[in-house]
Amino acid sequence: MHLARKYQSIGLITLSLLVGAIMTFIALPFLTRLYSVHDFGQYGVALAFVSVLSTVANLRLDQALLVAKAEHQKSLIFESSVFSLLFCTVIAVVIAYVYNAEMAIAIALGVFANTLIQSVYNYKFAHEAEWFCAGLNIFRSITVVAVQLILPLIFTINLLNSYSVSSLLLAVVLLFYVLSQRLYEVSWQIFKNYKDFIFSNTPHALLNSFSHNLPYYVVVHFVGFQSVGFYSIVERTLRVPINLMSQTIRQFFIRKYKNQNTPREAFKSSIFLSVLSLPFFAIFFVLPESFYLLIFGQEWVGISLYFQILALGYWAVFCNPPSSAYLIAKRQSNVLFQLQIVELIIKFILFLGLYWLCADKLYMLVAVPVALIFYNFSILATVWRRPK
Repeated sequence: MHLARKYQSIGLITLSLLVGAIMTFIALPFLTRLYSVHDFGQYGVALAFVSVLSTVANLRLDQALLVAKAEHQKSLIFESSVFSLLFCTVIAVVIAYVYNAEMAIAIALGVFANTLIQSVYNYKFAHEAEWFCAGLNIFRSITVVAVQLILPLIFTINLLNSYSVSSLLLAVVLLFYVLSQRLYEVSWQIFKNYKDFIFSNTPHALLNSFSHNLPYYVVVHFVGFQSVGFYSIVERTLRVPINLMSQTIRQFFIRKYKNQNTPREAFKSSIFLSVLSLPFFAIFFVLPESFYLLIFGQEWVGISLYFQILALGYWAVFCNPPSSAYLIAKRQSNVLFQLQIVELIIKFILFLGLYWLCADKLYMLVAVPVALIFYNFSILATVWRRPK
């Protein structure tokens, strides 16, 4: 009973994300038949940009909400939204020039919706409003999946444009909620009290996101949009539990370790999560190709290899949340940044080496699991070495 009460918060949020994950997984066989592999390739590249740019659009002030003083939180929501809106406007112009207007709109709307949702989510989570956070997770999943499923039945539309519509809808709903509930205070100075999130947490988050999405840029350049389509489906499947880790469990541990100096507990929690998740990722090494074709359709021949390459590295991510949360809660994100630089260097070296050594350029993706294993276990070792 004590353990249940202790982790009631994380259990509720985890359940909501599980519901969203189930909806997304059930929708995938339909989506892969409504949209082409090329569509998923474009969508994957757009999401890669959204993921990277979302880390800098609001200067990580959404993360600052988790440790901010109560009287500062509404001001941080306002400042975060303003920074994000200005950033998205500029980036839309740049991307439209480099790519096209369609890609620019999708990325700008995706970034703004992401930062706004995360600000509201973290504000509510900091106030222990777990039921609201759980509802927001489910609402977000329902909106994205519903739009992607319904729009192709009404219009001729690609996956990139349907993503733009879902992002716009989410942004409008969240803005209405923030304004109606007055979850903001007009301010231009409060962010200065959280400069460490800007100068330490932001570079780490940006580098982490860039490193994670680097395979998209590599694959689209050396192999093409078709392979990016395969990669995006695999990542979309495997990222379900990863998103649960990064968006929910990490917030829980940041809040928990804010006033606790317990590196050993963070280490033990990391080991527990990695062991618990191992059977899930092991499944992908035994599933036959026919199973994937039954789910995704006959157009997706060869996708099992992508699952096998990525599964081991993604498993290593499960030891990350408690350990990285401990460092963030102690406002030591500079440690994560330093490890991320080393991880990115390793990934670049492996990409180059595998490019020259392998005739099939697809095997360049082996760099991803190797680099992920190094990075996440390095964080674990860093926390283990902390004094009790």
